[in-house]
Amino acid sequence: MRVLLLINFLFLVNIVYSQKLSEADSMLRKKYYHRIVPKAVNSKSDILYDGIDNAIELQYPDEASKYFNYVLKTHNGIIFESDNGYATIPRNSGRAFISVYIVAEDKDTFLVGKKEFQVENVPIPTVKIGNKIIKDESVIDKAIFLKNDSLKVFFTDDIVNSENWCSVQYFNLGYSYGGRYISVDNKGAVLSKKTLDFIKQLKLNQNMVIKVSEINCSKIIKHLPLVRFKVN
Repeated sequence: MRVLLLINFLFLVNIVYSQKLSEADSMLRKKYYHRIVPKAVNSKSDILYDGIDNAIELQYPDEASKYFNYVLKTHNGIIFESDNGYATIPRNSGRAFISVYIVAEDKDTFLVGKKEFQVENVPIPTVKIGNKIIKDESVIDKAIFLKNDSLKVFFTDDIVNSENWCSVQYFNLGYSYGGRYISVDNKGAVLSKKTLDFIKQLKLNQNMVIKVSEINCSKIIKHLPLVRFKVN
């Protein structure tokens, strides 16, 4: 009996849904179903990052479809219209489905596209000098410090413009020797003469630590860069 009631309910829902669409809207849905696709603009690999604005653009199969009114929905976080299209802020890492609806003339909506996105955490920041990324356990030629003039906060190459999110305001560079911690403080991102002189006297295979203690960011960053590496 319950099965029959469920079948009847689904049948009625389908009839009601079908009645909402005019013949023109039905043709429109059939023509563009799964052909209007959302894309993550800020990610080179087309993924989303939780806790930040991710720009979304729609990819259209033809010129006419660019001029429909759309509404986008997601089950993970929020999605909204922005100055350049749409943006979404996922609440959790994992995955997010974004559905694309066309708004009909009677203000009803019908689904024309749906896509599953991978959602990742924004990487914990590290630092970069010139084109060299300094990560934990990496080996860095100290000449790279001497040839480049400033330290940058680095997140990932995948997020477009993430290199502009933050700037270094204060950092410490040092190493442990004989039970003491020998270091130099540097105000700002540009390496001071004192810091450069400190780097010049470092021995080969010296274990080093860079600790960024102050940054200026346009994003909410939970972690400050702290990197252990070796110079050669």
